[in-house]
Amino acid sequence: MVSKTSIQETLRCNPSISIITPTYNSAKTLTSCLESIKNQDYKGDIEIIIADGGSTDSTLEIAQKYTDKIYPNPLKTGEAGKAAGVKHAKNEIIALIDSDNILPSKDWLSRMIEPFQDREIAGTEPLYYTYRKEDGYITRYCAMLGMNHTIER
Repeated sequence: MVSKTSIQETLRCNPSISIITPTYNSAKTLTSCLESIKNQDYKGDIEIIIADGGSTDSTLEIAQKYTDKIYPNPLKTGEAGKAAGVKHAKNEIIALIDSDNILPSKDWLSRMIEPFQDREIAGTEPLYYTYRKEDGYITRYCAMLGMNHTIER
């Protein structure tokens, strides 16, 4: 029999996560992004929420393979999409992951929730960014500057 304390400790170590991903004609990168989320070795519950700004490519068809939580983002911008997605989030922690981000390792989510073991922590920011030679020049530039894209802590 599992004790109530053991269950509470497991939930504290593996809080549920709502991943919010804004999209707008993101077909080129969305599969890689969502696959990197799907392949996480995280033990807690994960929900993926897509906030779409009215895509006219195959973004919605791709998203439907990974989640049924797809909501409109009438303002179309990434930041507005994050806000639209957060309104639907049900879990303890919210992770904002852009549609062109690829989580760099299978333990990325596990490592990203570590700071939240301290109940005084309400949010975190990146420390290091992943530089990949195969990414576009703007993404590589942003990674070198330490802004905009998926991180490696």
